[in-house]
Amino acid sequence: MSQRLRSTWRWSKASTDAPRPRSLAIVAGVLLGLFMVLLIAVAAAWEPILRFDHWLGHGVVGHPAWLVSPADSLGLATRDLGSGAVVAIAVALLWRPHRLWAQWLLWSAIGGFALQNIVKELVGRTRPAWSESAFQPLMASFPSGHAMSGITAWVVLGLILLLAPVGGRLPRVIGVLALAVGVLMGPSRLVLGVHWPTDILGGWLLGGAVVCGAAAAVRWFAVRGR
Repeated sequence: MSQRLRSTWRWSKASTDAPRPRSLAIVAGVLLGLFMVLLIAVAAAWEPILRFDHWLGHGVVGHPAWLVSPADSLGLATRDLGSGAVVAIAVALLWRPHRLWAQWLLWSAIGGFALQNIVKELVGRTRPAWSESAFQPLMASFPSGHAMSGITAWVVLGLILLLAPVGGRLPRVIGVLALAVGVLMGPSRLVLGVHWPTDILGGWLLGGAVVCGAAAAVRWFAVRGR
């Protein structure tokens, strides 16, 4: 069996043993629905949401102090240009031997980047201004782009390196690191005080919806193309 066929089979097996396209689409719809509820609450400045953001924000911004510098470094390294470069390199390397996996990463990353910027412009939420934070970004706040790209780019890349038949120990190690980076990108923005807590939650919900939707679409077109 060729490497490409093994990759296709592994993708099919992963999609069949766990979530199928319809199940993935349902999960994507649920996550999108939860995101829309949160978006409406944020846009309407619902008082319980505002109280929650202030309560949790005051507890985590700048705490512990030793995490601020690593969180800042993580944020700089994973900005749009950095994450985009990682995705582009990964897609280029995966495209020929593992095309379905590469398509999942590509469409998740592109969809996530486009949606986060559209929603930010539509909602126009102001960034927090914590006295404990020295950082004052100017872009709109909801949803968090870092939290969302952590899911749509880094977590997806990590899952691919752990699930696809790429071979060797190094890809698995890189996959674990990519997962860690993707998960930590959201909380790091809270430590820096550059996002409200619900910005992070919104990024995770919308990012999860994009990832599940992209996986369902890629799998569905792969099945139709057989």
